[in-house]
Amino acid sequence: MPDSHFSTITIDYRLVDGWHVFTSADVHGLYVANEDQEAAFNSIAPTVETLLQLNENVRVEVRPAVTFTRFLDQMKRKTTGTAPSPGNSQFVVFAAGN
Repeated sequence: MPDSHFSTITIDYRLVDGWHVFTSADVHGLYVANEDQEAAFNSIAPTVETLLQLNENVRVEVRPAVTFTRFLDQMKRKTTGTAPSPGNSQFVVFAAGN
């Protein structure tokens, strides 16, 4: 897959009543929520792929720009405690070959 056909989207994170919620202004309809933060994070890429195929009729491969562990460390560093705080992460969208 050529690396010249890629884009980056921003995924916003927040904690709502014990649910880890990921949304994005870049992807219409993206709303991933789970009580398990890692499960929610791991659901983002396939959900974005599906939404872009359904909404925009494009096939893409989506990968997080950082691992879940690094994402968690970044969110924890935003606060002095051990609980993650609201923030965002980048995901890379690659054009899929037809």
